[in-house]
Amino acid sequence: MWLRQGRKTSTLAEQSLLEMAEHEGRLITFATASLNLGAEMPEKEAQVWQQFIRDMQAWADARKLQLVAGERRHVNDADSWRQLPDDMDVAGLADVLEHSKFEVRLKHSNTTSSRLKVIAANVQTARGFSGSVKLDEAAFVDDLRTLLAELEPIFSTDPTFNFLMATTPPPDYAHYAYELLTPEDGNEDFAPSAEGNWFKNRAGIWCHRVTIDDAALAGRKNYHPDTGAEITPDEAREASPDREGWDRSNRLKRPTVGTSAVSPLALDVAQRKGLGRAAAAEWPEGVEALPAGALDFVRGTVTLGFDQATTTNKKSNPSALAILNDAGDELEIPLVLWWKTANPNVSTRRVVGIVKALLAMGIRVKSLGIDATNERFYARLLKEALGALCDVQLIVSSESIETPEGKISYKSLMGNDLANAIESGKAVLPFSTYLYKDFMRVVKDRGSFDATVGPNGEHGDTFDAVKIAYHVARSGGGPVEMLDLSQPGGRSPHPSWRPQTQTDGLTYA
Repeated sequence: MWLRQGRKTSTLAEQSLLEMAEHEGRLITFATASLNLGAEMPEKEAQVWQQFIRDMQAWADARKLQLVAGERRHVNDADSWRQLPDDMDVAGLADVLEHSKFEVRLKHSNTTSSRLKVIAANVQTARGFSGSVKLDEAAFVDDLRTLLAELEPIFSTDPTFNFLMATTPPPDYAHYAYELLTPEDGNEDFAPSAEGNWFKNRAGIWCHRVTIDDAALAGRKNYHPDTGAEITPDEAREASPDREGWDRSNRLKRPTVGTSAVSPLALDVAQRKGLGRAAAAEWPEGVEALPAGALDFVRGTVTLGFDQATTTNKKSNPSALAILNDAGDELEIPLVLWWKTANPNVSTRRVVGIVKALLAMGIRVKSLGIDATNERFYARLLKEALGALCDVQLIVSSESIETPEGKISYKSLMGNDLANAIESGKAVLPFSTYLYKDFMRVVKDRGSFDATVGPNGEHGDTFDAVKIAYHVARSGGGPVEMLDLSQPGGRSPHPSWRPQTQTDGLTYA
């Protein structure tokens, strides 16, 4: 995480060349957001090599020694080399490196070379290689999250392989790189240091941070764009016509605007408020019991939201269930669960079991909202399975509602309500990396909301479950297609209807 023009690409070139020299036959894949930029990599490697040759020549000249290609011969004097024929001079060493527009080869012998290959940073090209990976301008790669999943097999097969990314912050906080540049402890203040600062990011990766102030302490100069006079970093900022862009490129300030449904800063605040007050967990396939401690923070009166899915393919969306505590003005989510199953009976048992467990604890279940947009038939079956345990509202997100501002879909209404609650600081959410990533997948799209798909089918499903719970708690639901459990074909009871019924020896009120 270095400032713009902070020698990121040059440093990757130097590291790559050193690695190619140290490991015979090594392949380094250099992925870049721009092939025009990537084409500079072989040239930079050639420049590094040429400078290396010049430095070695100067070292040898100072000792009245001769450099030769491919072989080093010592004599008794450890600081001198045996003289070889004049035709084997530094030019031979220069020929050891070959480069073309998108490839560099460093010859170890007549039969073995190490090489660096430049590719476009996309999922189509990042396949079929094995070796170390360098990724330049990571924050400007489209669909970075998916690309990283595709790159992982390239460098994970040998402990000597490595993966290095270099970038400045993205202009949009919806970009996955924002998470990679966010310290796991939320720290935003770093003391300037000529060595930069290290931190571990929210993805668990070590990150080296070098701002214009750090670089200035290390000797990097700044010059005025008009006069050419040497200036301080603060004076450079004053001379910039775009100070927000300057802050992002030079002081590595993370963006304050973006297309995600909620800002990462507001989401982080909501999650930190949830420490010790909320839980989130995946419910594994084949496990009947609730995850340990799942209901520890549920209290009083609750509303539930359920976003359903009934497949288990790698790219299939998981089901998600959220519980909302009645906490006055706050949006308090004490529990979020998610799971994958191809068997709808599993989801039915889990949802019904949670409702029964809550009632057994003396918790009043006010209502349960189910997304019935795509799987309406299963939603009706689930409502029937819940029987008289609680009121059930089936939410059809594609339907619209009239508002003073005009007609709006329930999907947009619920998404905006949840986003506004989080941005206003009213939300209390579980502190969970999975939840954070899933919420950040949801982006604004022409007045509505959409979501990118994660490597395992994650699609903002936990966001959807929370927004349904919040909507039902505030309004009693949206457009419904429900059966009155006592009279087929009739409407469901009013949300306040709470029957007394005897089941399994327990009274659910």
